[in-house]
Amino acid sequence: MPDVEQQWRQIQAADIVRVLLNEFGALAEYRVLRDSLPGRLATLLRCRCVLLYQRVGETLQLVAGSFEDEPGWSASLLAVAHINPINLSGNGPEASAWRERHGVVEPQEHPTLVALPLMYRHRGMGVMVALRGKDGRREDCAETWMADEVSGMDVIADVVALLLENTRLLERDRERIHELSLLNSISNQMNGSMYEQERLKNIIVQRAKEISLADLCMLIEPAIPENATSWMPATLRELLLQHFQRRQAPLMIERPGDGNDSRIADYLQQLPVEVKTFFAFPLTNSQEAERRNCSPLGTSRDVAPEVLGIIVGAYHHVQKLRREEIVLLQVLANQASAVLKNIQLMAEVMEARNEARKLLRQVLDDQRLKELILASIPSGLITTDLKGHIVTFNRAAETILGYSPYEVLGQPLQKFLHLQAASFLNNTTQDLEATRQIDSPEGGEKIRQMQRETLVTLDRHGQEVILDVATLPLWRDPGERIGVLITFVDMTSVHRLEEEKRRLDRLAALGEMSANVAHEVRNPLASIKTAMQMLAGELVSSQVLQPACYVTVADQVSSSYAGEQKGQSIESSVREGALESIDVVLKEVERLDTIVRELLQFARPRQLHRSPCNIVELSDRVLQLLHHQYSKASVVVRRIYASVPLLNADVAQMEQVLLNLYMNAIQAMPDGGILTVACHLISKEQALHEARGRQSAPACLSAGEAGEPGIYMQPGCGKEQQWLELAVSDTGPGIAPDQAERIFQPFFTTRAHGIGLGLAITRRLVEDHGGYIWVGGHFGYGATISVRLPLVPEQGGEDESD
Repeated sequence: MPDVEQQWRQIQAADIVRVLLNEFGALAEYRVLRDSLPGRLATLLRCRCVLLYQRVGETLQLVAGSFEDEPGWSASLLAVAHINPINLSGNGPEASAWRERHGVVEPQEHPTLVALPLMYRHRGMGVMVALRGKDGRREDCAETWMADEVSGMDVIADVVALLLENTRLLERDRERIHELSLLNSISNQMNGSMYEQERLKNIIVQRAKEISLADLCMLIEPAIPENATSWMPATLRELLLQHFQRRQAPLMIERPGDGNDSRIADYLQQLPVEVKTFFAFPLTNSQEAERRNCSPLGTSRDVAPEVLGIIVGAYHHVQKLRREEIVLLQVLANQASAVLKNIQLMAEVMEARNEARKLLRQVLDDQRLKELILASIPSGLITTDLKGHIVTFNRAAETILGYSPYEVLGQPLQKFLHLQAASFLNNTTQDLEATRQIDSPEGGEKIRQMQRETLVTLDRHGQEVILDVATLPLWRDPGERIGVLITFVDMTSVHRLEEEKRRLDRLAALGEMSANVAHEVRNPLASIKTAMQMLAGELVSSQVLQPACYVTVADQVSSSYAGEQKGQSIESSVREGALESIDVVLKEVERLDTIVRELLQFARPRQLHRSPCNIVELSDRVLQLLHHQYSKASVVVRRIYASVPLLNADVAQMEQVLLNLYMNAIQAMPDGGILTVACHLISKEQALHEARGRQSAPACLSAGEAGEPGIYMQPGCGKEQQWLELAVSDTGPGIAPDQAERIFQPFFTTRAHGIGLGLAITRRLVEDHGGYIWVGGHFGYGATISVRLPLVPEQGGEDESD
């Protein structure tokens, strides 16, 4: 019988080991495992309390415990546990189990306490204590430990030690990975600080202090002898530099040091008394030393390595640097050496480049330099003489205002720029002579402040431009005033870009909202449509709702014929009414699906597929599709087509543009009228200048192009010399001035039906082709919407994405 019971206990121990491995084998955090094991062990071992003690020095200290499923460190747990450290040489069961390396029970006759050493590879880690008792609240808790149970506890303690140690080793590996990541971070941080030498030095010192945890740390630079501190005197600095000129190995010193080594004694004599441990890692350029060691004949020479700096640190206590810390500090020193050498090379390159620039400036002719600067200034520059006549008119001013120099030179400035701040332009020569002593730089009162203003004027083509103008007097040494200097910048494109950015931001937000709404609505619509179609099919095929012709002859002869005929008539009318309602629902679903498609098209424009397109034929085809609509509305169509070349465009999208424009024009004339479609060519200059002067500037004309400040063309749009214009005019009530710009905004509509996306989509499609759309006409006398597109040369296989 005892043999059978002993076998049963061994099986129970194996089950407990299996449970522990299954539940805790995958835990990767040491602290979580340590805190979770006592509670689970108390349940598996049927005891009140399980305590884990860890060896710290010559003592055992409590690290985790569990008492009758009470969470945390409860008062009951603290009552049975040893809070104070347990001396390993004490008489307690915990210390005895540690020294004897096997389980200890107390009391001997009816033991309630078992203390087991936690051993891993014959190395003690701590002690596990399991307590049983009579007054426990747990029903499955035993009162005492039996000898057979105690014999199986050694295996369980070994498994607990295995789990704890393996988890701790895993955490150590993660720490090593963290160290590698730290080194990578150091490298990236140093490379990012190459242009800030002071910041780089601070990074080196900070990282060295983080790795070594030194009390004192600094970076010694050979070229800066002033960096001596109270604990790093200049004499010790020179000794270290001389030492690392001969050796490159790190230097580590501990007090009292080696009395037989005079060099160590010299270092310790220079260090303060409170410094107990000192280390130094050189920053050397080993590649430069190797290059210098090789002579042209292949023989080696002894050349001292170039010392770029030294990382030094000190402790106020005796400290042994670990191998990992030494390796990290050595890697830090190598990386710092490379970065410091790169900084030196960059400084030499910068110095050489500066010298080259000086030589270049000496070679350039002074007059040629002045002319080049004047022609290269991106801002408009005009100078006048004392009478206000234009003397200088640079290239940027010519581009911005549209006038050539021969048209403006010698002309009064006020004829082209109506400046308000330049009141001194009208001063006479006598006035200038009287105020020369006041205004001149040598007169004491320097009235040479720059006057700035924002000027709205017209260029040569009559287009409005916005200029940021700065005006100041022009002087000739010594103190002779010769005229006025005016500089200005074309801010028209900036204002337009600001408006365009706000519009695009709104479009982006609306597009995202539209896509979300369309996505959420489309699926329910499909379900409704399918359900309605199935319901209609069931109504048509149902025997209950069949027509009256299916009544048999016998039923007609029967006396109840009249009543049955009446019931069938009612059922037929109900069926017809239900089918009509279903038809209404399906039509409304189709209308909603059309709106959803418009929302999706607005939110996600499709890719451009350009191909040669005859815009005249395309216009006629669209008008033919709308023949029924404009005939029904009594609208007469007039076509004014000039001979135009093929347009390289997306045919489907251009067809949608024309369809939207023609439909809007027809809907604007409910009582009839005339729809005029005109197509002709215009010059590139006219298209660009008229576009720049309008509020609804095209998206493709934005940032600036060489020779056209403030005008930027999409790729392929700068080679054309002509643009195509298609104008759609109607004789309706026209468009109110306050609505002229709003009609292209998404969801803006003046009609009872529709969601206001037609013209917004039209504008986007036109701008995707590099063109623009604008509104003309007079309110009350009809409206004209013109589409202008550049004649982009054809490119094979051209697919463009927005």
